[in-house]
Amino acid sequence: MVFDLEVTSNRPDWLGHLGVARELAAASGKAFRPPQIPAPVTAGRAADLTSVQVLDPDLCPRYTARVLRNVKVGPSPAWLVERLEAVGMRSVNNVVDVTNYVLMEYSQPLHSFDYDKLAEHRIVVRRAKAGEQIVSIDGTRCSLTSDMLVIADADRPVAVAGVMGGLDTEVNEKTTNILLEAAQFSPLSIRRTSRALALMSESNYRFERGIDPVALDEASRRACQLILQLAGGQLAEGVVDVWANPWAPTTVSLRPARCNALLGMDVPAARQQEILAALGLSPRIEGEAIVCTIPPFRRDLTREADLIEEVARLYGYDKIPISPHVSHAVAGETGPRRVRKLLARVLTAAGFDETISFTFNDKEEAALFGVENPLCTDPLVRKSNNALRPTIVGSLLRACKTNRDAGTAAVNLYELAAVFRPGPGAGLPEEHTELALVSTGELAALRGAVEALFGRIAPQGALEFAAADAAGFESGAAACIRLDGSPVGTIGRVSARARDYYDLERAPVAAAIRFEPLLAAANLRRTYSPVPKFPAIRRDLSLILDESTTWEQLAQSVAAVAQPLRTGLEYVTTFRGKPIPPGRKSVTITLTYRSDEGTLRSETVDEQVGQVVDSLRKSLEAEIRS
Repeated sequence: MVFDLEVTSNRPDWLGHLGVARELAAASGKAFRPPQIPAPVTAGRAADLTSVQVLDPDLCPRYTARVLRNVKVGPSPAWLVERLEAVGMRSVNNVVDVTNYVLMEYSQPLHSFDYDKLAEHRIVVRRAKAGEQIVSIDGTRCSLTSDMLVIADADRPVAVAGVMGGLDTEVNEKTTNILLEAAQFSPLSIRRTSRALALMSESNYRFERGIDPVALDEASRRACQLILQLAGGQLAEGVVDVWANPWAPTTVSLRPARCNALLGMDVPAARQQEILAALGLSPRIEGEAIVCTIPPFRRDLTREADLIEEVARLYGYDKIPISPHVSHAVAGETGPRRVRKLLARVLTAAGFDETISFTFNDKEEAALFGVENPLCTDPLVRKSNNALRPTIVGSLLRACKTNRDAGTAAVNLYELAAVFRPGPGAGLPEEHTELALVSTGELAALRGAVEALFGRIAPQGALEFAAADAAGFESGAAACIRLDGSPVGTIGRVSARARDYYDLERAPVAAAIRFEPLLAAANLRRTYSPVPKFPAIRRDLSLILDESTTWEQLAQSVAAVAQPLRTGLEYVTTFRGKPIPPGRKSVTITLTYRSDEGTLRSETVDEQVGQVVDSLRKSLEAEIRS
């Protein structure tokens, strides 16, 4: 019979035949019978023949070594060859085949060294030294770095820990004495080393997922039993065992009533205890709970829900009743949800399409927007797009290029998502929600969309745009967005550097707004104003001003003239060139006046406009363009 199993990453015990047998025994109610390992005849003491020094216990929590002498290395018997070939492994020799056989049996990688080729016959578990090299048993020359763990003798590395042994100390037909390794290594260290060296093996596959730190000694004894059976020789008494923090069992409790409530069916408490016992969890009753002692091969069991899942799995998922009705509590929309929906409606009405883009981008993209050192993933895990983005603008610019390449030139996009800006010091970045908008249209239209958004969500807030340069935006064509005097974002034309990076023919305009201040200022209560009874009068003014005069200065100067009848100030256009003198510019504005008591007379509006002109002459040295 052949079982084809898909082993999830949280069940490394299933990577060995004994783990599968234990599971089948629990499911079928049969007894689990692991191999019996009788005490062998020994000669000499292992502690007198070798020593083990572990310099990095964080990367190697446990290392054991046994010594076998006077073995005869040769071909394996047919039964061993056939069993290895059945699981896709080739036969090497009887000693190496035994270590592979036990690997598949216990899910415990082992390694056999030629004892006589180890300098001073001892083992040192340490980090590699910069520049050290080793040739692995598959012939690969590996250049090691200081973050890689190696198994060394007194002089040099003899194996890449948990990944692959070295060619110089491999067991061959000339070997007579063996040092047998069984160890536990840090999964993350093994994964990084394996990827960096491009070395893959059955050993690193298991070490990356975690092995049973207790059963490794049993696996070592099992391998010694088979080597003595197939290759002869004598086993030295005892084991050299370096274990920094011996394993201590933990307990997890399960409440039978909670189990039934979560599964929606009645599983008798006695049956629950029986299932947990079959899994080797040694359950005992304490009050109204079943307390389980978690064995070292089931480190995935850490909480009550894990035990409930085990009960459901072995009791039978098919026994969970199906109800024709599903009930759940209905909760009203929260404030943030309502604001998000309103934001989407406003921007959709303004012609913007929503995007959902990847949270990561390249480090170079972050630098475009002023962040030189974003938080990045390990390059061994992701070589590109591995930096947490500090702004969504870059993602939207990439979307602009994609649309341009597909033949869509006019693009208006927005996205609301988390971004990660550098925090104080060298700690984790500051995470906040950002609303980003990118458009291939005009800056005035983008500003209009932003004003419409703030006007709908935070109508009582004072929205201002103050000229200010910002990373990623063109100098002199960007502004700080302020709400009630506090900066909440940036708007402007994308810089030429960013345009070139994304290969865009024309620099789009963009805005990046912090969502939290907008949410805090949100006022979703609907208000209305009566339709004006009387018409408004609009007057255009073309003012000649110094080139350095900003719109903010002009607007503040107009606002300084207290006029209850003035209801609006709008920017129209700016003109430079003849007949305007060099260093000056012509700015056209529109003033709007209205009265709630009657139709205004032209003379009254002329007087009001004259007051504004007089004030601008004094404050900004403005001239009226004729």
